[in-house]
Amino acid sequence: MSSDRNGPSERITTLVLRAQDGDVDSFERLVDTYQAPLLRLAFRMLGNWADAEDVAQESLMNAWVKLDLLETPQAFPTWLYRQAVNKCRDILRSPRRDSTVPIDEAPEGNPVWTDTRASSDPQRAAENSSSMDALSAMLQKLPAEQRACWILREQTELSYGEISQTLAIPEATVRGRLARARKTLANEMKEWQ
Repeated sequence: MSSDRNGPSERITTLVLRAQDGDVDSFERLVDTYQAPLLRLAFRMLGNWADAEDVAQESLMNAWVKLDLLETPQAFPTWLYRQAVNKCRDILRSPRRDSTVPIDEAPEGNPVWTDTRASSDPQRAAENSSSMDALSAMLQKLPAEQRACWILREQTELSYGEISQTLAIPEATVRGRLARARKTLANEMKEWQ
């Protein structure tokens, strides 16, 4: 029997346990798994590619340093996302932060940024790029708390319970923030179309 049959969460738990025992290769596999989602999360939160790269790198470095403190290996993804969201919040609260941040800083062709579902049709790719730019602009208008919930649900595909754990808020609060974010985005999309 293959351990892959047990699912990705058990594979992640195994990698975390091995990494906690000092297996660097296992931690590198965790980095390979979570680096791109962390970058997307941070970029959507901050709208700034350089800050997003810093957040992803700091979150992963912090995870390596503090991995032995993680008592529940199954909680690794939410623990890691919580670190990234908290770093994003710190940056957003920083007095040095510009209120106008260019949203088109993501390097083109970067496999971390590129949507793997994107079409090979150039016209469709241009439309997708335009849509993603518009979404980025709309997300930047949301309050950080709503933005974090929306990104974790819609782009990182965490469950309501996982978002609740990640942000250390009640599940009902997650649902409320998501509802407000979706309503705001739907209204913005009407104006965009």
